[in-house]
Amino acid sequence: MSRPTLLPLLAVAALLALAAAGVLLVTGLAAPQLAAHMAFALGVLPLILAAMGYFVPVLTRSTAPGFAAWWPPLLAWAAGLVAVLAFAGDHSRNGLNLAAILGGLAALGLGGWTLDRTRRMFGPRHRGLDWYLAALGFLLLALLAVLLMPAFPAQRNSLRLFHLHANLLGFVGLAALGTLQVLLPTCLGQADPDAALRLRRDLKWALAGALLIAVGTSSMPTASVSSVASAVALLGASAYAFVVLRMLRAWLSRFGSALLQTHGAAPSLAAATLGLLGLLPFGVGHGFGWLPARAAVGGFVIAFLLPLVSGAAAHLLPVWLRPGAQGPWHLSLRARLCRWGGVRGLLLLLLGLVIAVAS
Repeated sequence: MSRPTLLPLLAVAALLALAAAGVLLVTGLAAPQLAAHMAFALGVLPLILAAMGYFVPVLTRSTAPGFAAWWPPLLAWAAGLVAVLAFAGDHSRNGLNLAAILGGLAALGLGGWTLDRTRRMFGPRHRGLDWYLAALGFLLLALLAVLLMPAFPAQRNSLRLFHLHANLLGFVGLAALGTLQVLLPTCLGQADPDAALRLRRDLKWALAGALLIAVGTSSMPTASVSSVASAVALLGASAYAFVVLRMLRAWLSRFGSALLQTHGAAPSLAAATLGLLGLLPFGVGHGFGWLPARAAVGGFVIAFLLPLVSGAAAHLLPVWLRPGAQGPWHLSLRARLCRWGGVRGLLLLLLGLVIAVAS
């Protein structure tokens, strides 16, 4: 499938999956595991891999991706479908293992293709590529945890917690933060000359923070190390929050009131970033056992993922539908898609945080 058709389809599919998952999580009409995998495995995972396949040629200043970059998101979508069907049925271990294997092959394929493009590029490497590779590494670790569950049944809950946090804050979080540094200024039509420096300096803190949160929360069920695990998770949350706060501070300093507009994609992306920051304590709280999974995941979907995906899709869909030189058609469609973007992002942010707190 060609680039002009695959990304729009996956973007629409992701928005539908996120909306459906949000409703299921809020109403309790489905188990949290089913709703979560509908949002992440079936909706967000294929879209993120497809978006990486779109941006890697831009970051490496190379040719269009071709089929080598498109089979990973399609494979990931198949993995998500298998996972959702498994949770909708009898939680088949064979089905979940197959989904993890398919997702792992998709991550390995895209990671190998990205490394190949990076090695053959001219000029200095764009640091956004490092964030993508780190995110894919977290995805592989999260899927490995799924495969290890049958071999270590006593540690199943710990592996489940590691899988959850490595996916949400490692894979999704790092991919989003690495993209937002470039995408938000682009949405505003302005430059952010400090973005490259932040991408270079902050990856180690974001990577360490996500890993410490995943390791700390997954170790909390073990009573003998619960205090150490709590300290590890809190240290990781502090490092992760430091990265998000530094990015938000730079945006406010450079773009100011443009982030508070009624319309546009940038305010929605800024709201999503605030949602990620605000939900960090809820993720750690879920690891502590203070917060149910439904509240933490529901808040993550509504306050972070929905404004993130809707804002990014509203700005990028015209380019994905008609690649090439931008003309009046692109501007007109983008204006319609981004209308009320700031209001929509703010409402989703507040709704997600209220749901997380109230639950």
